[in-house]
Amino acid sequence: MKPVIVAIGYNRPISLKNLLFSISKATYSSNDISLIISIDYEDSEEHDEVLSVAENFIWNFGNKKIIEHKSNLGLKNHVLSCGDLVEKYDSLIMLEDDLFVSPYFYNYSLNALKFYENDSKIAGISLYNHKKNFHNGVPFELIPDSNDVYFLQIASSWVQVWSKKQWTEFRNWYNNDDFISDKVPENVKNWPDTSWLKHFINFLVIKNKYFVYPNKSLSTNFGDSGTHNINKNTNFQVSLFLGDTMSFVDLIKSVNVYDSFFELLPSVLKKFNPRLEEYNFSTDMYGNKPLSSIKTKYLLTSKSQLNSEKSIMTFG
Repeated sequence: MKPVIVAIGYNRPISLKNLLFSISKATYSSNDISLIISIDYEDSEEHDEVLSVAENFIWNFGNKKIIEHKSNLGLKNHVLSCGDLVEKYDSLIMLEDDLFVSPYFYNYSLNALKFYENDSKIAGISLYNHKKNFHNGVPFELIPDSNDVYFLQIASSWVQVWSKKQWTEFRNWYNNDDFISDKVPENVKNWPDTSWLKHFINFLVIKNKYFVYPNKSLSTNFGDSGTHNINKNTNFQVSLFLGDTMSFVDLIKSVNVYDSFFELLPSVLKKFNPRLEEYNFSTDMYGNKPLSSIKTKYLLTSKSQLNSEKSIMTFG
């Protein structure tokens, strides 16, 4: 299973040039790696510059193909069309043009695809490591353990890897998607219609699936101005992992499994505290969950309680 690398470009020639540079400096296990550069259309000088960057880029590790769209797809449809390339290539690594990758990104993707290929709970693989809960900007910290991955009910747009099976299941669901789950965070629901990501997060929540994330990032986001980012910023830049090995763990054995609010699952907390075993509860450590989304009898939350007499257990 050799995934094709798909680089998505649109009106950001410098961004695309940086991304392609990082791809060219990576380590590959063979010289038959396919690279596709997909360029959305706009009648502009920047579009011509993007096309020139793609045409002049020298790819020494296999076949290079440029897809130049003749009409404007928009970000969501562009991503969906690139994902559909799994029909031909079986698996793919998708990179938007404001990213920069670690030299180990391809080999990590290969190893992760192989490790999780038979796990029906895994809907995709990310190469980015979140340092912040992007719902509220608060630092996001994992439980330190002996593994190098965690599981999050949030899809990734900062390098994502899919097998044909994973992408096809999402696409079949997406074609019949007609509602947003109330367990999807409100700010995600309010993302614009041009976002493919909110649909994938909704898919994860409804189907109870997860993305695999590395705890050492193999990609970083330059935060260049674009469709969903008006002003350039460095809010989501992270340090890149420059090693060449990582250890994986099965979802059911991990102590780092989080929902779409970045909240640790109750089933994980019960492993550490037997007192919680008998309770059916939801977690709200960040205090972001609206009460309307809580379907359990109990809630473990950091929110101030108006009536402390209703609390059956408290923690420092």
